[in-house]
Amino acid sequence: MSSKSFLTIDMGAGTLRAAEFEPTAEGGVRLLRFGVKPMGLEGSSERARPKALEKAAKELWEEADFTAKRGLVAAPGFQVLSKPIRLPAIDKTKVAQLIKFEAQQNIPFPLEEAAWDHYTMGVAKSGEIEVLLSALKSEVADGMIKVAKAQGTNVELVDTAQAALVNAFRYNYDDIEGCSLVLDIGAKTTHALFFEGEKFFIRTINIGANSITQEFATETKMRFSQAEEIKLQKGLVGLGGAYAEPDDPHEAALSKIARQVLTRLHVQINQTLQFWQKQQGGSNPVRVFLHGGATIMPYLPEFLAEKLSVPIEYFNPFVGVEIDQDTVDIAELEKVGHAFGQIVGLAIREVANCPLEMNLMPGTARLQQGLDRKKPYFYGAAACLVAAVWVGVYFNNTVHSAQKKEITELEGLNEIYKGPRNDIADEVGKLGELKKEAVQFNEWIGERFLWADVLQAVRQSMIKTEAEMRRSTGQQVGVWVAAFNQVDADAGYEDSMMGGYGMMPGMMPGMMPGMMPGMMPGMMPGMSMPAGGTMPAGGAGEPGNPAGGMGMNPYGMMNPYGMMGMGMGMGMGMGSETNKVVGSKDRPLKVVCKAIDMRDVDPTANNRLITVLVQQVKNSGLFDYNATKPRDLDEYEKEGLEDVSEEKDDETKARLKTYMFGLDLVLRDPIDL
Repeated sequence: MSSKSFLTIDMGAGTLRAAEFEPTAEGGVRLLRFGVKPMGLEGSSERARPKALEKAAKELWEEADFTAKRGLVAAPGFQVLSKPIRLPAIDKTKVAQLIKFEAQQNIPFPLEEAAWDHYTMGVAKSGEIEVLLSALKSEVADGMIKVAKAQGTNVELVDTAQAALVNAFRYNYDDIEGCSLVLDIGAKTTHALFFEGEKFFIRTINIGANSITQEFATETKMRFSQAEEIKLQKGLVGLGGAYAEPDDPHEAALSKIARQVLTRLHVQINQTLQFWQKQQGGSNPVRVFLHGGATIMPYLPEFLAEKLSVPIEYFNPFVGVEIDQDTVDIAELEKVGHAFGQIVGLAIREVANCPLEMNLMPGTARLQQGLDRKKPYFYGAAACLVAAVWVGVYFNNTVHSAQKKEITELEGLNEIYKGPRNDIADEVGKLGELKKEAVQFNEWIGERFLWADVLQAVRQSMIKTEAEMRRSTGQQVGVWVAAFNQVDADAGYEDSMMGGYGMMPGMMPGMMPGMMPGMMPGMMPGMSMPAGGTMPAGGAGEPGNPAGGMGMNPYGMMNPYGMMGMGMGMGMGMGSETNKVVGSKDRPLKVVCKAIDMRDVDPTANNRLITVLVQQVKNSGLFDYNATKPRDLDEYEKEGLEDVSEEKDDETKARLKTYMFGLDLVLRDPIDL
């Protein structure tokens, strides 16, 4: 066994992969052994992932019998922020400062809590500098390093899954001509990577194979693990058109669900392609490569070939890699090799200069690396110190009296400076209190912006839902928010008030009763500004003008039920200790929606609209995927909306029929007020 062998570890959302390599004399790498360990849904859960990762690593190291003691790790796409930014053409000495400023603006958590890096991709035609910014929470990177260390592996580099895949493709397909597209379909996300000449572009899409499993589990009322097992055994992609539906009910259900999920993925791929062409000056891809654990589902290549009108093939990351025939089971490698791009890309970092090099090692780990490298020097210094001590003993008697005199003088100075020192300590204490207050104010401000993000996410989800349903039905479609409410069925309106026309529990400073967080003073409940900043005539989303998603409330500007519901602070608590958690599973944001009734057009259209809307909301990234769901309205909500519905005139009623339904929105990160 070579003493130069090393491990590469892909800690994906649903699967842990690792391989042991050694450098070759020709400057390449040789695969010595590999292993794969699925983690299921726990791998993509923020809470369950650490334990699932530890368990999978322990089992994998034991089964694969790895011997290397150092390794490189790829962080999964769903935990990494990767964002291309453009910098103005400025003096090179100021680029680093500007990049740090951009990092502060684009990374959604403090820089001191982030492990981040950037890569300069080149200069655009406009003269702007194109930079790829990548970031990861330091605690996440530390967690991955800890998992590897528990198995005796010292992590020397934390890369991103996207960057590793770029390097693997360039290494194995360097001579390819024209534009190529790599679709890396993982458990939770899909990476779309465009390559053309020296240019490349990366986008992460929040749709993965878990979406198929989750929707199948929901439809069949199975556990996720059971649904995943059936998907792996019987899953296939329905090709649509006139084809014989499978006799097996599970196969039939999976084929439809897979096609629906992949259709949504195709829409996102098309949007990414348009951006690549218009903003990056790229061409249409002439070849599409499939990569990732989910890509082996039957008929997936045929589905994508039909949608994209481009030849489809599987990405082989081992084209330029030597394989040890004595230690590697080739048959087993062929089964999983289509998902080893990140593994190979990490290995290439060890032996060659790569097109895209990122290092998201957190500051503490980098410091430890520096200390480890300096250990030999420390040992030498320690030996010299010991020798110096023994020499010092010889001179001790000579200098002892001089040291004593100096100590006496220092003690006198200490008394002189004692008073000023105490004053400084008091001021430092006051400064600490002011800092705490500033931190609290920043948290309050951040929470206010969160509500604006929530409302925007709901609005965008409704706009996308209307567009999708319009395409499928060919009819005008309208869906809007009637009310937000978090009042228990046995709690009265007056009980929710702190007294009179004042601030309600859960409202933020500066809000009038009935205002949403993020609303400007003067705006009425049930209103939000469209993307252009102006309100369309008649109110977007109003019956008769159903094109607007979350626009003006259809019942007029003053919605008494909306005032009450919004006064509750979008699901904020009623003042008791048990109701202080906003957007949790126990206290979800309860949204009452209204939509145009399309049963005359299609008996299933209403249910499909609700399903599409819920999925769009989930895809926004703000809400808990499993806990966010539709619901029936309770009697309290129906009663509260009766007065509102009476305001509608007969003409409007005759024009369009509507129906109501509820949504329970659970934030991924609920806020404890």
